[in-house]
Amino acid sequence: MPRAARVLVLSAALVLTALPTPAHAAPADGASRREVTYSVITRGVITASMKVFRRQAQETYDDQRGWRGGGVQFRRVRRGGDFTLVLASARAVPTFSSSCSSTWSCRVGRFVIINQLRWKHASPAWNAAGRSTRDYRHLVVNHETGHWLGRGHVGCPAGGGKAPVMMQQSKGTGRCRLNPWPLPWERAAVR
Repeated sequence: MPRAARVLVLSAALVLTALPTPAHAAPADGASRREVTYSVITRGVITASMKVFRRQAQETYDDQRGWRGGGVQFRRVRRGGDFTLVLASARAVPTFSSSCSSTWSCRVGRFVIINQLRWKHASPAWNAAGRSTRDYRHLVVNHETGHWLGRGHVGCPAGGGKAPVMMQQSKGTGRCRLNPWPLPWERAAVR
């Protein structure tokens, strides 16, 4: 095999090993499905209800409008798992990485970090549009988990419409409409 081909194969193998490797199962309809496990922890001083946080996060994960509609099933485990969902105080968010801010939520490695300030109060752009805190919670869990699933930020598509969930909607959407759920093409990308 020529050197260039070996480098390409090695590069592809490195990329594939860097991605999460959850268990796969084929459902009866023939569609590709995978199950991922996650645990829930806190960091910093938490005043939000952890019972509500765990329940609402799982409701987001179980909703067919979310990543589940893309074939990903989420199951919470007591410890470990494929990733860790964290409810962190605003002050604690930057302790995960210097690229994280106390203003927003973040994803670092196996940690999907939800900023408690945003969990409790949404964002100024979301609130100015009159959207519910519950929908914001769907958005932030879907968005940060989308990063863990390998999805990067995207912009508002030409012509507007619903914003992709991987758009930084917390900061505004331009011509797009706020939307807490992955669009069909976003869900298809994680199959």
